[in-house]
Amino acid sequence: MKIAVLAIAALVGFWVVGAVVEHFQKRTPKAASSAGAHEGPRPATEQEAQPDPIEDACRVLKLTRPFTSDQLRAAYRQRMSQYHPDKVSSLAPEFRELAESKSKEINRAFDLLARFSR
Repeated sequence: MKIAVLAIAALVGFWVVGAVVEHFQKRTPKAASSAGAHEGPRPATEQEAQPDPIEDACRVLKLTRPFTSDQLRAAYRQRMSQYHPDKVSSLAPEFRELAESKSKEINRAFDLLARFSR
């Protein structure tokens, strides 16, 4: 019984540390805004700096392009197995909220890539 409790605690701890590390890796430094007001359209460099939604979805599912539909499904299942809200239903509300937000992000990425790959 003690071994099972220790194993479960170790898995939950591993999951929590992984989520925290991933959260801090996603942070990017904010670009300093210029003091002068821009009149007219934005410069091309600011428009190009917007992230590509397909690349962002690939990052969420940890996929590299090109990918097959089987690889997409496998990546989706693997990520959802990590962040499914039912797995953390007995934990603190913070973990449930994190799991819900991550699963929504994973579902959006999967939907976008599934439409893209057709």
